Amino acid sequence: MAPRGTSPARRPFWFEGRFGWLHLPPAGVAWTGRPGVLLCGAYAQEEVCSRHGLLLLADALAAAGIPTLRFDWLGSGDSAGGAVSFAGMVADVRLGAAALVQETGVSTVALLGLRIGAAAALTAAAGMGGLAGIGLLAPVLAGQAFLRETRASASVAPLALLDPVPRAGAGPLNANGFRWEAGFQQELAALDLTHAPAPAVSVLAMAAPGDKRLPQLAAAWSAAGAAPTAHPFAEYPAYMRDPTTHVMPHAAWAQVVEWAAGLAAPAASIAPVTPVAVADRLAVDDYEEMPCCFGPEARVFGMLCRPAGQAPAGVAALLLHEGSTHHIGNGGAYVALARRLAAAGIASIRIDPTGTGDSRSDGSDRNAHYDLERLSEISDAIDVVAAAGSPAVVSFGLCSGAYTAYQAALADERVVGVVTINIQKFVWHYGDDIRVAPGGTMKRTLRSYLRSMRNPGEWKRALAGDADLIGIARVLAARGLARTGHALRALLPPKPGSEIAIVREEMARLGARRAHLHFMFSDEDPGLAEIALHFGGGGRRLKAHPRARLHVFPRADHHFNGWDARARYFAIVEEAMQAVIAEHGDSLPAALAVAAE
Repeated sequence: MAPRGTSPARRPFWFEGRFGWLHLPPAGVAWTGRPGVLLCGAYAQEEVCSRHGLLLLADALAAAGIPTLRFDWLGSGDSAGGAVSFAGMVADVRLGAAALVQETGVSTVALLGLRIGAAAALTAAAGMGGLAGIGLLAPVLAGQAFLRETRASASVAPLALLDPVPRAGAGPLNANGFRWEAGFQQELAALDLTHAPAPAVSVLAMAAPGDKRLPQLAAAWSAAGAAPTAHPFAEYPAYMRDPTTHVMPHAAWAQVVEWAAGLAAPAASIAPVTPVAVADRLAVDDYEEMPCCFGPEARVFGMLCRPAGQAPAGVAALLLHEGSTHHIGNGGAYVALARRLAAAGIASIRIDPTGTGDSRSDGSDRNAHYDLERLSEISDAIDVVAAAGSPAVVSFGLCSGAYTAYQAALADERVVGVVTINIQKFVWHYGDDIRVAPGGTMKRTLRSYLRSMRNPGEWKRALAGDADLIGIARVLAARGLARTGHALRALLPPKPGSEIAIVREEMARLGARRAHLHFMFSDEDPGLAEIALHFGGGGRRLKAHPRARLHVFPRADHHFNGWDARARYFAIVEEAMQAVIAEHGDSLPAALAVAAE
């Protein structure tokens, strides 16, 4: 059990291959005899949007004296691999409840679920005893409607032109880079909890705006003699958005904590179960993963992935995400990449800057991904991999994370390579707007819009008024003027102190350190204009840097969520890492060796 201080303690661990976080009350807060809470999260992109918020909810529950366990579904997040299924989610809930009882000593548990996690919790509750309550937060009650909404959203996304949406259940669905297997879709299509019998325990029902199913179900339960506590989840739409701009539902979380704090332990305890295997690391044939918290007050979370049974190469991968996800990467790409690299003998660490993912908040309202003050956190992460046997790293990043990866190389000489995907700016000024226009228009080019005309979903969005056509025209016109200005400035020597002069000096510094640089772009990404500004059309001036490469991917989306683009990206990454290791791995500069000690 984790030691407790004056704030809730967090303990990361795996139970039967499922990665979880145990949140324990701070010292001095009585909790013996109270029910614990098993927090069952959402799945795929909904889980990405809600993750940091559920961390804050778990902390709030623990601060109120309620031990809380949150976890990743088997086959997702940092849990062991495998196909996700709804039946598996139900099994995960029951196993999680057993792990919570085993690791905390509580005798009863309340299930609290968000979206599909609420559906799994309600389904699992039917076969469990010793429950103190069930909380349903914007639950998925009609699986067919949930699947239809997921498929509709995927069909209007630019990714649908690369990985077309198959007929329901006819094949795997690519939604934001997450793979929804056909069998999982079929399970969801058959899921119907709209007439579920009333649980014989306290129920919290929080319906999202526009949801009629949960209020109707709660009314039916009330008529049957149950007394569910019902609250509107008014903050849900602002919460379930891209993490770069979403708003935490503090009012809703206060209502959840109030409900959970009022739960009474039932007379019957959860029946004894077979001991749950727990571990502080995940050991698989090719890799082993270890969670680590580091930096001041151990605020920063990272997942260290190492090759199993052998010493890692001298150069590791430092995986930095962008604002719309956390350390697993878009569509879980960083988890897959880290485990693939480990199989090739290469260690990695994927981290969350403070205020994102599983890291603690630092009270700053500055965006973590363009905040150079957070470069110290990256230096601390390099210390972690250095202590694990890899004194140098290649920094990786997508979009805003690409900017951070590039700046990390300039700030720390232990970074001997950089791999960026669709970097938008080499020089960032505080006050610049990190947000994109509705529908991602700032991340698309004229070529992208021309291609999107082949997607019927895009026409539907335009005709429905969901696309800001005037705004798009303004953005494209502004880009055209900017490109003209870039071309004219490229004919003249850069003005001292200008962005062009700054980047040329930075590239010279990195070249002198023999740093390997890989700039990857989808062929329709507006970030290519930044390359043209600094390195000429097609990146021709990059030829002056022998270790720099420009990779332009046809048929790739901004996030490289397409399965083909991701496979090509992984292959280039593995080759690039081996090239860096060949040059730096066995003969690291003395300065790096000293810094790693």
